[in-house]
Parts: sequence; C-alpha cells; structure tokens
Amino acid sequence: MTCPSEITHSMYADGALPPREAMLLERHAATCAACRARIAALRGESEVLRTALRDAEDFAAIPRFVPPPRPRDFVVLVASVVLIGIFSRTFWSTVAAAIPTELSWLNPFESGVLFERVTEIVKFIVFEGSAMLTATFNFIAAALVVAFVVWLTLSATKRRAFIGMAASLLAVVVALPSTGHAYEFRHSEDGPVTVAADETINDTLLAFGQSVTIDGTVNGDLLAFGGEIVVRGNVTGNLVTGGQSVTIEGSVGGTVIGGSVIFGDVKLENARIGRDFYGFGNNVGIGSGANVAGNATGLGSKVSVDGRVGSDFRGYGNMVTVNGAVERNVDGFGQTVTVASTARVGGNVTGHVDSMGDLIVADGATVGGSVNEQVVEREQRRNHYETFGYYSSQIIRFAGGFLTGLVLLWLFPALREASLPNVMTVLRSAGIGLAAAVTLPVAALIVCITVVGAPLGVLTFMLGAIGLYFSKAVIGQIIGRGVLRNRLTPPHFAATLFVGFFIVIVAVNLPWIGGFANLLLTLVGFGVIVSLIFARLNRGAVA
Repeated sequence: MTCPSEITHSMYADGALPPREAMLLERHAATCAACRARIAALRGESEVLRTALRDAEDFAAIPRFVPPPRPRDFVVLVASVVLIGIFSRTFWSTVAAAIPTELSWLNPFESGVLFERVTEIVKFIVFEGSAMLTATFNFIAAALVVAFVVWLTLSATKRRAFIGMAASLLAVVVALPSTGHAYEFRHSEDGPVTVAADETINDTLLAFGQSVTIDGTVNGDLLAFGGEIVVRGNVTGNLVTGGQSVTIEGSVGGTVIGGSVIFGDVKLENARIGRDFYGFGNNVGIGSGANVAGNATGLGSKVSVDGRVGSDFRGYGNMVTVNGAVERNVDGFGQTVTVASTARVGGNVTGHVDSMGDLIVADGATVGGSVNEQVVEREQRRNHYETFGYYSSQIIRFAGGFLTGLVLLWLFPALREASLPNVMTVLRSAGIGLAAAVTLPVAALIVCITVVGAPLGVLTFMLGAIGLYFSKAVIGQIIGRGVLRNRLTPPHFAATLFVGFFIVIVAVNLPWIGGFANLLLTLVGFGVIVSLIFARLNRGAVA
C-alpha cells in the first residue's frame, strides 16, 4: 500500500481525520515504520503547540481545519448548480408570465421583440437613412480631424494643452448645426462633386465625393470630404474639410479646419479667411497671397507662412518657417524654427526646439517683441523604442492578434474577401464603426434598465467588445490582400493576414500619430464587421 500524504498524517495527529480514514491509516501504520515515526513526530509538535497556547495570556480560537475537496463534494456542487438552474428558470418564467401584455416587448425570454427592434433600428440607420447617415459621417469625420489635431498638439507639448481644447470646442461649434438650419447634400461614389461658378447655395452644404470643387457661392457652412478638395468660390460660413489634398483659393467668412488624411498638402493660396485657420497634413502652407484675419495653427512635416496672419501663429512640425507677416506672436514647435529676412512679426517670437541654435531669426527680419529660444526635453515615452521589453511585448501582441485572427477567418470565410476599394468606402466604414461603437453600449444600457433585459444587455456589451477586439485583424486582412493582390496565384488568407496585421501593428506604434491610427483602424475594421453582418441579415430576409 502507498503511504498516505503528509496532510493526511497531520489530520490524523490532530484528530481531524474521519473515522473510516483514521482506521485505514492505523492499519497501514501498524506495518509501516516510517508512517509511525511521522505520526509520532506530528503528535509531538501538536503537544508543544498546545502547551504554548495554554500558557499564553490571551487565548485565541484555533480555526477549524478544512480538509481538501473530495469527489463527493463535486457531486454535491453539480447537483446544487442544477437545482439553482431549475429554480432560476421557474422564477424567471413566473416573472415573465406576470408581465402585462403591453410590456411584453421588454421580455427577452418570450418573443425577442426587443432584440429584433434594436436590430431593425441599426439596419435602418446603416442601409436606409442615407441622407441622415451621410450628415452624421461628415460630423464624425470632422471630429476625427479635430481629434488628430488635439492628439498632435498634446504630443508636441503638454504645456500647450489649451490649443487642443480650443480646437476641439471650435470644431464642435463648426460641425454641429444650429436649430432649424437647412442642409443641402451632394455626393458621388466615383465621380466629382462640383458647385459651378454661377451657382449659389443658400444652405449649409455637405459634399462627399472622390473630388470636391467649389467655384460658386455657399451662403452657409461647407463640410467637404473626399480625395481632392478645391475651394475657389465664396463660403460665407465656416469650412470643415478633409481629403488627400486641400487647396483653398477663395474666401471663407468664418473659420477653416482642414486636414489631409493621407498626409498630403493643405494650402491657402490667395485665400481670404475671415476668422481662424487650423490645418494639418504633410505640408501646411499659408501662401503669399493668403490673408487669415484671426489666429493660424499648422501641424505637419513642414509648416510655413508666406502671407499674412492677423493675430497669433502657432506651428508644429519638423520645419516651421515664417516668411510673411504675423501681426502678433509666433510660437514654433519643431526641429528648426526659422524667421526669414522678409518676415514681419508684431509681437514675440518663441521657438520650442531640440537644441540651442535651432531657432533662426535672419538679418533683416522685423520682430516687434522679444525672441525667446526654449529647448524642449522630448517625452520619455519615446525612449521605449530603444528597449528590448517594448519589442518583445509587441511580438507577443502580434502573435496573439494573428492567431485569433486566423481562427476568426477560419470560422467566418466571408471576412477573407472583405475589401475597401476607395476612400469613400473607408470613410463610410469608419462612420459605421463609430456609430455602432456608440449605439451598442447605449442600447445595452437601455436594455439593462429592466431586470429581464439584463442578460441581453450584457450579451450586447460582450458582442461589441469582441467586435472591437477583432477589428484590427479584419482591417489587417484587407490591407494584406491589397499588398499581395498582384501575385500570380491568390495567397492563402494566413499570408495576407500576416502581412496586413504586421502593417497594422507598425502603424499603431508610430510616434505622434500611433494613437490616431489605432482609433481609425479600429473603427474602420469594426465598420466592416457590422456591414457584413447586416448584409448577411438582409440576404437572409430576402431569401
């Protein structure tokens, strides 16, 4: 017979072993000298402990020894779970039967009407409410532009957080329509959207296309998004725009917020801006013939002012250059900040640079105030690119996402063929993803208000979280298919996922823009998942 465990001996020495097991141990100990010696030693230890406790001034109760679980304990546990399940089913059935007929739509255990209504609402928003969705997507795109501005501003300098907050509030005011304000919507999936030179629009215009050209007059605000954006006409209100390239040659009575989503150029050429200008892209330039009446803020690789800024100018980039006139102060954040000999600055010039001497004020430049050079200590978080732990964590992150993505694509083959053929589709998927990311938690909270709807609410939260987690794998598959599309033989979905997900991991870890890339890729991937789900539901309904 094998010797019992040490804990069995200890329980026997303490008198805590059940009678039957104690009898078996005594029979074994009668023939095993080692077990007899161990029991004797344990009894000696127990006696010493009792003596010490007996002589102590303060007596404390010795906790009862709890033996480890035995097979019969698990049987009792399983039986208890089954009984609780039966009781719970009976309880909820009784509650459901007690609900009045008028409130039966809140009961997810009977007809599932609540879930069906939520599904139909989202389906309507995605597929039927075209005009409403497009206006929403334009607002979302403007919010993404502002989010990027805030991200870069806060990344450039924590001490200038007010700039990002001001830009955020300004964009909300610009993008959010006033009560009762009218809209005119124009869009084209594959072609240009234009407003002719002899055309006047007396509403706020929402323009969405591969290219948007405004040569006429818009008596209201203009929200334009697409590939190439050109404004040569007159906009009496505010302008919010984003595209591969943005060129403004006309006049805007309000504020301009413009950005290049693929890091192209944002240029003011012979433009007249009635209030402020906020631009970001690869190159952000205020041309020699441009006039900004208020403040100007530029974020990009190269930021330059050749025209006139009526108030303060702030530039963030590798190279910040002032060749024209700034009526008040200049704040430059970059590797080099240059005030050329042709520049005229009415206030102070402050350069936030990497090292002394990177702020250059050329001979002949006119500066009405002081010149201040400040050396900026770069954020410590950039140093993590030089550590081994950073790369090892990213390898683990890549491996986990790749493996779970493989399982997803294996279970749902339709995701292998998903594609985003143009910028319009990308923006639409991002809008759908953001709408779903907001709608699902709100719907879940509404459902959780009722006791009977709590399970459905929790399920909605879980499905949303799972979709957001898998969104990067889906967008990685789409990117991988685009990269490997010219191969003679179609690559295996594992190869396309590997290539695309690697690109995604690199993009979300880029300095300065990694956070924005992470947000955008997640929303686009989530939008693709939601679109495919509802497309499948529509096909099932038609069938």
